[in-house]
Amino acid sequence: MIGTVRHHDRGKDSMFKIWHASEEAMIIFMHSDGGSIVCREKTYPIRKGVLCFVGAGAMHYTMPDPPEAYDRSKLFFPGDLIQKLSEILPQGNTLEHFDRGKIVYTQLTAEDSAEVETIFRKIEESQTSLCADQIFLSACLQLLTYPDRGSAESAREIKGTMEQAIEYINQNIASALTVDDICNAVHVSKYHFCRKFKKCTGLTVMNYILKTRIISAKSLLEQTSLSVTEISGRCGFSSISYFCRVFKEDTGRSPLEYRKKHCKE
Repeated sequence: MIGTVRHHDRGKDSMFKIWHASEEAMIIFMHSDGGSIVCREKTYPIRKGVLCFVGAGAMHYTMPDPPEAYDRSKLFFPGDLIQKLSEILPQGNTLEHFDRGKIVYTQLTAEDSAEVETIFRKIEESQTSLCADQIFLSACLQLLTYPDRGSAESAREIKGTMEQAIEYINQNIASALTVDDICNAVHVSKYHFCRKFKKCTGLTVMNYILKTRIISAKSLLEQTSLSVTEISGRCGFSSISYFCRVFKEDTGRSPLEYRKKHCKE
């Protein structure tokens, strides 16, 4: 799987009151109250229902109170994944310029907290699945919409029908997806869906699918030794020649050049 999950990680933090940073980025979901997260000169309260995005390299420490009762869920993933996924979200989203060393802190409603708990559980259950990477990417994309809930109309509209559509696309990205398939899955008319989807994401449905496939391919090129042919098939491209062409149009490099560059770094 592209990242790792610790669902309901209970007990005293091993880095309690110790400044530390990771080369991986994290998403932390709080299940317990009490204490603080400290990052640079800022202090963020630990509260039940807090969703916290911690950039790779962000120096921080935690002071849960009491430390032995600390209960949180965490996702760990490559530091640039948020930037890649944020390309799919509406322009101006909170995480659009989320860089190394930053923290984004969000207090969720009870309803959103229940949804996030379900997302973390789904990731945990999918770890041994053949679709683990696709489910992980889909879950991360859903989590990235939460900082903008209630603050922007486009972010609010992703919830509900649009969120179901995004989840369906990501979970079926290896299939020959059509707009009709998606509309049937979320039970909406094609005209209404296409218009609303473009308004919410800034992309047509097919452009969104293509961008999602390219993001998935980038992660597989970076994280696995799968051949270009295998990656093309796993990401739902109709042919390897089409995959190589659109990948180069998007990145400026062929898939093998992209992998070689990443390996050097």
